[in-house]
Amino acid sequence: MLKRRLGFWDSVAINIGIVIGVGIFRTPGEVAKYLDASHIILLAWVAGGVITLLGGLCYAELSSSFPQTGGTYVYLRESYGRLAGFLYGWVEILILRAGSLAGVAYVFADYLVSLFPPLAGASKWIAVAGVVFFTGLNVIGLHYGTRTQAVLSMMKVVILLAMSVLIFRFGSGGSLWTQTGTAGTSSWGTWAGFAPALIPVLWSYGGFHESTFMSGEFKDTRRELPLSLIVSTLAVMALYLLVNVAYLKMVTPSEMAGTTAIASDIFKSLFGPRGQWLIACAILISASGALNSTILTGARIPFALGTDHARVGWLGTIHAGFETPARAFLFNGVWASVLVLWGNFESLLFFTGFVKWLEFILVGASVFILRKRIAAEDRFLMVGYPLVPLAFTAASVWLCLAVAIHTPMHAFTGLAVIVAGVPVYYFLCHKQQS
Repeated sequence: MLKRRLGFWDSVAINIGIVIGVGIFRTPGEVAKYLDASHIILLAWVAGGVITLLGGLCYAELSSSFPQTGGTYVYLRESYGRLAGFLYGWVEILILRAGSLAGVAYVFADYLVSLFPPLAGASKWIAVAGVVFFTGLNVIGLHYGTRTQAVLSMMKVVILLAMSVLIFRFGSGGSLWTQTGTAGTSSWGTWAGFAPALIPVLWSYGGFHESTFMSGEFKDTRRELPLSLIVSTLAVMALYLLVNVAYLKMVTPSEMAGTTAIASDIFKSLFGPRGQWLIACAILISASGALNSTILTGARIPFALGTDHARVGWLGTIHAGFETPARAFLFNGVWASVLVLWGNFESLLFFTGFVKWLEFILVGASVFILRKRIAAEDRFLMVGYPLVPLAFTAASVWLCLAVAIHTPMHAFTGLAVIVAGVPVYYFLCHKQQS
């Protein structure tokens, strides 16, 4: 059994490290493609934070009710049965987690190359090296991964605050309180694009629940872990809102919609090439934190699967010397490296929005199912029950449908991958029973 060594600030660092990845440096332009007014763009980021906070409250209760390693895998297994838990683990391990890890590794490599041009041409191997380094760091001891995460997460917060201060100090020319952007900024209209705009917003908030994957390793899962989910979500929401206010001080919504590297563009206009170099360093640090935290939490999903299914029981073992789920770490690291070298991992990410919101629908509903089984004194008492899980579930349904309508093929692909896991589950069960 993994030892309980983690505390409040470990959880905050893990969540901030995953949530504040590279999204805030890129997704504001995607949001502005759907919304053509500054105040509505800011409202979208607030709405995303509120939805995330509702989800954080749901996960706070679930993590205190089931203080076991595996997070969402455990909650879905306990609510809907072993098949549902397995299908979540199936998609998360093979597609969502590995694809996300490969994507972050590529960003890490690209910005390292931008700082050191002689490395151009070796980006794939640099990405693999990043995965290998942070995997090894977490294999040799939990304290190495968590201490590294604490430092990188603190640096991320300082970077976003410094960025905002510099833009407020030296920037001008935007349209922060302009009601509409240049005509044609968004073909969706002022409000019609709000739902699709929330998709990139909430992608930037993704990972708010990741520390719950390590619930079995927290010293206090009834109080400290739930509170850390709430604190980290509020901190990220405040930072994201501050950064977007700073962006809109410099650019109009139409200008924001025309760039995929808004932070880099703004700093180049303010400080020239040196500004671009500073942003490249900032994104490299942020990508490093996201890489480490994604590896740190991701190994707990195959570990939980391994403890439940004898056929893949080797994933659920703990290294005698390091006291970590070393084989689960290595499995994730090797698979992510394969996707990096393959180079087509982007196609694996297209359906993640649909699958994620389908997952959150089930998580929100599971609060109602599991509350009947767990005594009040054995769990974190959610404020606002039943409105909070009901609102989170309704928002998840709305966003899941928005993704399906906006990109139907991606939704279909996501469903196909889920269904493909059903025969694998029964194969493993058959082998386990025979």
